[in-house]
Amino acid sequence: MNALPAHGHRFVAPAVPASAHREDAIQQVDAHQAPPRQHAIDLLRLVAALAVVLYHVAYRGYHAEHASPVDYPALGRVFKYGYLGVEVFFVISGYVVLLSAQGKTVRQFFVSRVARLYPAYWVACTLTFGVVRLWAPPVEPGVWSALKYATVSDYAYNLTMLQSFFGRPNLDGVYWTLGCEISFYLLIALLIGFGWMQRHLVPFLWGWLGYCALVGPSEVPQPLVQLLIPRYAPFFMAGMVFFLIQTRQAASWKGYLLLLATYAESLRAGRAISADMEPFFHEAFSLPVTWTVLTGGFVFFLLLSHGWLRLRPARWLAWAGALSYPIYLLHHNLGFVVLQRLGSQVNKYVLLAGLLGALLVAAYGLHVLVERRYSSKLRQQLLAWLE
Repeated sequence: MNALPAHGHRFVAPAVPASAHREDAIQQVDAHQAPPRQHAIDLLRLVAALAVVLYHVAYRGYHAEHASPVDYPALGRVFKYGYLGVEVFFVISGYVVLLSAQGKTVRQFFVSRVARLYPAYWVACTLTFGVVRLWAPPVEPGVWSALKYATVSDYAYNLTMLQSFFGRPNLDGVYWTLGCEISFYLLIALLIGFGWMQRHLVPFLWGWLGYCALVGPSEVPQPLVQLLIPRYAPFFMAGMVFFLIQTRQAASWKGYLLLLATYAESLRAGRAISADMEPFFHEAFSLPVTWTVLTGGFVFFLLLSHGWLRLRPARWLAWAGALSYPIYLLHHNLGFVVLQRLGSQVNKYVLLAGLLGALLVAAYGLHVLVERRYSSKLRQQLLAWLE
């Protein structure tokens, strides 16, 4: 997805009375000029996706829920922290979704998000449902207990991407993050609808952050918690703040003060997530490592927002960004089916390399045959229906 370069636009401050305070002269983004692609984000997106993949197949699958019979001790010690790739994804989402919302109506924003996410998701969801039903091993004690066979009703609910809001199980182990994304999109749509995207965005972020600080990184299944996602909201907000800093849509001191607050709340959330990992895996997770990874993500975006991190355009970087979403959608349940079926027959490192290669090929196919062909068609159809 495109991102805004540090010096890619000219910004024009709105006219204000001479007596007005300087921070009231908030500069506006030229929403009609398409910014060049930010390839550093493409690379980060792929790194985060692969970190999550290796966390699942090299660590979690074996150490929890009997999803995989194959143990990778050396890789597992490193990629046990790959789950933090999800938090990095949320920071990326905060940045690029706020960018994509600039100058859009609620209708345009809704259509852009549906067209972006759903075509690949529908195909991945259908593949996962079919493959698990046809080729997954039977559910037995100590085998495959994490990946139960979904019902047709579960599959239908999952096609909406709203299954978590209906209290239905996720068809695939990674789909829970899409519920967080949907909540975030809904908040952005509300901001657009109320006309708060410019002058009221910073106060809104302070209010949202205050709520997160008050309730803590909760995961209680309550409507307000589902909407405001306090455990993961600081990461979305951080991406938004980096965009505001880069585009100068808020006075510098306001932006950096808000960034410092989101960073502190992100570390708090990271500590809570890490603490939940330990009883689940019966293994210690290093808080310094967790905070170092999260801090690295903040440093990356700080460099990006100041124009200090630029990668020259390259075709492989564009592909890296394009394949990250299909990789994420396809790797979990389908990967575990492969590990369950072939884990005792193939050298485990050959199997891992083959699995990663097959995943890249499948992701390429999903992007070229589905996303490229049908996302724009879906966008046009939705716009026609909503006229």
